[in-house]
Amino acid sequence: MSKREIYRILDAAANRGREALRVVEDAARFLEDDAELTARLKETRHRFAAAQNRFDRRERLDARDVDADVGTRVETDDEYRRTSLADVLAANFARLQEAARSLEEYSKIVAPEVARDWEQIRYAAYSLEKIAFDALARRGSDPFEELAAEFAATVEPEPAPEPVETPVEPEPLQPESEPTLATQPEPEPVETVAAPFIFGGAHRPKTDREARRARLETASLCVYVDPARPDGELRDLLRAEIDVFQIVVDPNSENAPDAQTERFFKRWRETRGSQTRDFESRPLLFLRDYVDWAAALSFDGATVDRGFDWNVARETLGPDALLGATVSTLEEAEAGLRAGALGVLDFLEVGPVFASKIGEPTGTALLRTIVDRVEGEPSIPLFAFGGVDFQNCDEAFDSGFERLAVGDAILNAPDKRAAASRFKCLF
Repeated sequence: MSKREIYRILDAAANRGREALRVVEDAARFLEDDAELTARLKETRHRFAAAQNRFDRRERLDARDVDADVGTRVETDDEYRRTSLADVLAANFARLQEAARSLEEYSKIVAPEVARDWEQIRYAAYSLEKIAFDALARRGSDPFEELAAEFAATVEPEPAPEPVETPVEPEPLQPESEPTLATQPEPEPVETVAAPFIFGGAHRPKTDREARRARLETASLCVYVDPARPDGELRDLLRAEIDVFQIVVDPNSENAPDAQTERFFKRWRETRGSQTRDFESRPLLFLRDYVDWAAALSFDGATVDRGFDWNVARETLGPDALLGATVSTLEEAEAGLRAGALGVLDFLEVGPVFASKIGEPTGTALLRTIVDRVEGEPSIPLFAFGGVDFQNCDEAFDSGFERLAVGDAILNAPDKRAAASRFKCLF
């Protein structure tokens, strides 16, 4: 058994376990609205990512060979049948526990110092499974079963009346003539039954702002971009696994935002945004501070620093773009969340959290205080920014923040695509 074969097993098991964790976390968060269970699952996901990152990432990726995996061609009928939320939870908790066991056993060969971490994650999975099913039992009904019953229900047609035989009298012969509109029979009305809609309400297309907001809700990694960087670096960034690009222009530039900003915007459209309205499949692009330029170039939105009037910025951007704001105190964060609830702001950047060149650090205490003040989900997404790197990002996660805005840790990395992928593995 070679080292590469071991890493191939570890890579497959890690992917399987993290996918399962995300499935059950989504159920706790969106179906059950269970804040405590969601928090515990999220904590376990971060522990899972931390243990996974102790493996050599390059070894894992080099060993990955999906096309040659014989397991992808072995299927059973049960894999495609889920009739209840209980089925979904049971299947994915089993996947998580089995993956953790496989990771525990095979890591003993190439990374024995990680084996105990996987053992603890497996025990945590057993406890979380019991908590999840206890919560489902308290609910008293399974939302998936209710939905299945709704789709199974059909409108019974009224029985047709029994045919009655009546004598047919011969009609008098009429001269042959072409039918006219006046003589055409009226079409019988067709009765239609509306199919049930899963989430209720009538379907309507999303506005551009709603579609952008939906994409932003799924974003975890924002990267600050200096458009003056060499073309090769910018190309690497545009091909990286990044959810949000934010252009930061040097305010001391005489012509800021200058032609470099417009050049980067065009390069972004060519590389990642060729279908600019296909928001779900591309990263978002923001411009910091220069709201009028963001509006003129049809950016996805802009971010404004402290002291900028949010209402003026919203009016300048127009109804379709997104607006974010930087906050550095609890009072500013609370005001920003209120503005988010009113539809003025779409996201907040909180910081600078750690020591950096952009100001005095706020520390993670501010992040933790904001999370404690917010009951349930915040009205808009929150990003932690300022000096974030691989050594300190766990502190941001521990405070309850799930999204990061990163600068030098990716921009100054020798392999920017690899650095971005490494950050993405943390979420």
